[in-house]
Amino acid sequence: MVEAPTLFTNPIKTLYLFTIVLFNYAKDAIKYLSKFWHIIGFLTLIIIAPRFVEGEHSELVRQGDEIAYFMLYWLVLGIMSSVGLGTGLHTFVLYLGPHIAKTTIQAYECNALPLFVPSKYATQYVECPKEATGITIFDIIKQVYFETVLFGIGTAIGELPPYFVARAAALANKKLEELEEVLEKKDENSFMQRMKLLIYNKLQKNAFLTVMLCASIPNPLFDLAGITCGHFLISFWTFFGATVLGKAFIKMHIQLPMTVFVFSQEPVKALLNLIQKYIPFIYQFLSDLLDKQRKQLRDPSLFKEGTKPLLAQLWDYFIILMIGFFMISIVNSLVAQYVTEQEQEKKKSKQHHHHSNKHHTGDHKTSKKAKSS
Repeated sequence: MVEAPTLFTNPIKTLYLFTIVLFNYAKDAIKYLSKFWHIIGFLTLIIIAPRFVEGEHSELVRQGDEIAYFMLYWLVLGIMSSVGLGTGLHTFVLYLGPHIAKTTIQAYECNALPLFVPSKYATQYVECPKEATGITIFDIIKQVYFETVLFGIGTAIGELPPYFVARAAALANKKLEELEEVLEKKDENSFMQRMKLLIYNKLQKNAFLTVMLCASIPNPLFDLAGITCGHFLISFWTFFGATVLGKAFIKMHIQLPMTVFVFSQEPVKALLNLIQKYIPFIYQFLSDLLDKQRKQLRDPSLFKEGTKPLLAQLWDYFIILMIGFFMISIVNSLVAQYVTEQEQEKKKSKQHHHHSNKHHTGDHKTSKKAKSS
């Protein structure tokens, strides 16, 4: 089997093949969307037209844009966390988790829910409300609930590519290496192999429940669930509905309260006390950092606009590195998939050619016998 090139081993060939893959995807997308050109044209007109006409509706359009940006922002981050056949960017750790943590810390510091505007969610500094109203953990959960659910729905959407790839392969009578590997190694006694075989077997008996359970917990084998569902042509709505239910309404309802609790006032104090006791040299740094954050919340004018502390700058660089790794993984994964498909096509073509030659030779021998008789 031909080994697929990567951006590290052969960057020029990889980028060339990646361009072909993008062109094929674009061609398929245009072909599919052209069937609904009248609906797309009508929706585009409804969205664009109000922006060229000033009137009382302009404020509603602006608010609609803010809400749409807000929803799209968290949906895209959710998609990025799971898309790419196991190479997803861990956007919960990089974005949603820190957002929930920051909201929690700010809420306890202000003794009221911070004032957030949907279009300003990415901004660094948010002022405390003028009046302290008091807060509970449930208030904070309600404050970040909508974006958490949007993020969960995004992760469910990001799990669709393996399903569609496997479904297309099944309809074209192609074999999938992932499933063949599971069946070939079914006698192995490793934990991962037993889990793969368990998911594979359970999906054939009760797809909805199995997918929902797999989606409800951090599960590195979830791609296998999507591939298996696609291979056995399980209904799209069965797979997607179970995935949304598991990721957006079960898994996120576990992660959200846990994150809020961990960053609420009492656990933070307990953690600082432990650090002071066992790692005193780090305690001073963290204590100063929290004091700086508190001063900033009380009076944002103390800090120049656009300035960031060193920790925030390092975090930004870390995010850039993670996004770069994610993009490289996506390119390598798509190129590897394309090379595998091309190899399968070549094998299929050779087998068909060989079968044709045998059939032709047999016919030729038969005609010779007929002539001789």
